[in-house]
Amino acid sequence: MRINQEIIERYLSDEASEGERFFVERWYASFENKPDGLSDLTEEERAELKNKIKEAIQEQIKHKEKYHPPRWVWAVASMAAVLVIVVGLSFYFLPNDKEKISKIKSDIPISDWAKYENSSAKILKVVLPDGSIVLLQPKTQLSYNQSDRLYRQVNLKGEAFFDVKRDETRPFLIYSGKMTTTVLGTSFNVKAYPKMETFEVSVVTGKVSVKNETEKEIILLPKQQVVLETKTDEMQVNVLPPDKTFYWELSSLQFDDTNMEDVVKSIEHNFNVQIELSPKLQKCRLSGNFDNVHLSTILEVICRSIEAEYVIDGQNISLKGNGCP
Repeated sequence: MRINQEIIERYLSDEASEGERFFVERWYASFENKPDGLSDLTEEERAELKNKIKEAIQEQIKHKEKYHPPRWVWAVASMAAVLVIVVGLSFYFLPNDKEKISKIKSDIPISDWAKYENSSAKILKVVLPDGSIVLLQPKTQLSYNQSDRLYRQVNLKGEAFFDVKRDETRPFLIYSGKMTTTVLGTSFNVKAYPKMETFEVSVVTGKVSVKNETEKEIILLPKQQVVLETKTDEMQVNVLPPDKTFYWELSSLQFDDTNMEDVVKSIEHNFNVQIELSPKLQKCRLSGNFDNVHLSTILEVICRSIEAEYVIDGQNISLKGNGCP
């Protein structure tokens, strides 16, 4: 979000939303102990500039008696105007300027981030404070900013499936190296391990915005995928086969006293994965209905049913156990 004239006017007239008030006050606080752009002006010039800006604002805004803005507001207006003129700061007071979501990471204390890490060889389910569900693949790290009232911010290193709880007042942002993914409420998979040459975002439901380092934006719809070349910062959109379900999607399966070899074949076909089944498990049989569930749910139920363990690495899965009587 950029500070513009409309937001300042709403703040001064006590019509700003809670989020806008918070953003204006935080923006003002960011100028503390920083050059203010006024040092080259004399006291007389600064006083004259302040009076002119104050008069201009008062002419356009009907001041409400019940609300008296603090003194520093006028200093904010003066400071902003001078910064634009003198140093060309990127806060433009243009009524038609399109607001953009910007990364706000440097001013957030590390203690305000909740950290999650999947050091196992299985898929780890995490429920974030906002109610969103994340399925972390092995060797994946995720941190969630708990204090930001404007955005839901996440840092991701690795691969994860996101089922984001819809909140139109607080966009959900995922930072993955040079790539930023933004949604309001939808489901999608992000694959962005730090050493990979390409990052991927694959959409299951809803609409997803993906930006590269140069702020180029691509809007994705269901069954679309963007691939980001980390070296060149170039992005390419792929259309995923509509008749194929991938390992990050939902699927329905039914087994009725089915031997494990056929169970594995069915899972491989439905989720586009490769499964290595231990010979000891081939005599096991499985019964159960799985209605619109994730691959991780099916694997967990199978392992509990036949006392087995699974290890997953992307699209490759191994099932091991002592076998069935």
